[in-house]
Amino acid sequence: MRRVNVLSVFKLSVIFYLCVLVVVLVAGAILWNVAESAGLIDKLDKLVRSLFALSKFQLHPLSALLWGGAFVAALCLLGVLANVFVAVLYNVLSELVGGVRVVVVNEAEARPGGVAPRASPGGRPPRQP
Repeated sequence: MRRVNVLSVFKLSVIFYLCVLVVVLVAGAILWNVAESAGLIDKLDKLVRSLFALSKFQLHPLSALLWGGAFVAALCLLGVLANVFVAVLYNVLSELVGGVRVVVVNEAEARPGGVAPRASPGGRPPRQP
């Protein structure tokens, strides 16, 4: 493999990280509802009020969702940029060293010596003696 298309890496990364963003937001909303139904949100509000000597404090679900979504979106953007950077770095290094060769060997057809038989010019494997 000699080159990786950077635009393809960008598109695939954006799609992947958008899916990650949706999954994290849905999981966060579900966990918030479970914690609220168990009374953990109220206990957390009371804990913060007592720790910081506040007269009133309350967590709001919409603001928590927005801040959490912004944080996860920033992480997703960093992931996309990291993937594009690695693709560009791979392209630069493959120009210097010549790329990566991937060889697939079918072990069922491999000889006991560890070397697979070569195909004949017609595309068929040679006959075994």
